[in-house]
Amino acid sequence: MASFIASDQDVKNFLTAPSMNDQEGIGFAYATDEAVLKALIPAPLKLMAPVVCGYVVHMGKPTFSAPYLEESLFALVSYKDKMMGAYPINLLLHGPGAESGIIAGREGAGIPKKLADAIELRRNDNSATATVERHGKTLLNVSWTAGELNDPSIMKQFAGQLALGKEAEMNSFFYKYNIDQHEDGTNHFNNVQLVATQLRSLADQVEPGNLSIQLDSTDDDPFGELKVLKPLGAAWFHFKTSVMFNTLKLDEVDAATTMTKLLTGRYDRSFFNPKAATYII
Repeated sequence: MASFIASDQDVKNFLTAPSMNDQEGIGFAYATDEAVLKALIPAPLKLMAPVVCGYVVHMGKPTFSAPYLEESLFALVSYKDKMMGAYPINLLLHGPGAESGIIAGREGAGIPKKLADAIELRRNDNSATATVERHGKTLLNVSWTAGELNDPSIMKQFAGQLALGKEAEMNSFFYKYNIDQHEDGTNHFNNVQLVATQLRSLADQVEPGNLSIQLDSTDDDPFGELKVLKPLGAAWFHFKTSVMFNTLKLDEVDAATTMTKLLTGRYDRSFFNPKAATYII
């Protein structure tokens, strides 16, 4: 019988080894303005290249929710010039499992996630398209055509991660924090930590191709800030498995200087300005 009281076993099993299995869609990369991208990366992380990477995928068998669609834009960064990985700038989710995916990611792992109004991913023979809509605009429109990459050299950066039939490990960097509510009702951020989540993924399908991409912005989602200077390439891929197997607590960081770069990917303008509202009847 269902109950508001969870069992001890449920508490023990809460978000144990979250996995995003049966993951399929378009991965892409493009060159952008180095100064703009660098300004978005909180210290002590360092930007490795003026390249925005991203994906739009269908998460077919996540272990923590029903299936959903997910979009992400991320940068390639380093920590203390030794540890390399991805720094996600944003993720938008849509579909039956989107709410659970946001809770698991944002509250559980510090991932910048929000709900999209709509995400569509379509493939037909040797081409595919993906669109991401939120608050009245198409923020991202991506097209992939099987064949030659726009810039073949970009594949070198992803050869290890996308090696067929071979498990690959990748680091993703996130910032976790606490929200402390004071007696007067104001909220403040504290205990801001840089963590690295390590993933182990197995790719069983990778089809490189040509990328066409357009970005747009709203006040809540300024995708257009990351201008497309040059499309580098795209691939249709399928991860049979993708498992978060380890989390490393790397650094305590300053809340005042760090949180300014974290909020937009996680919260809309209404959190900061009560006049920011949308009315749809």
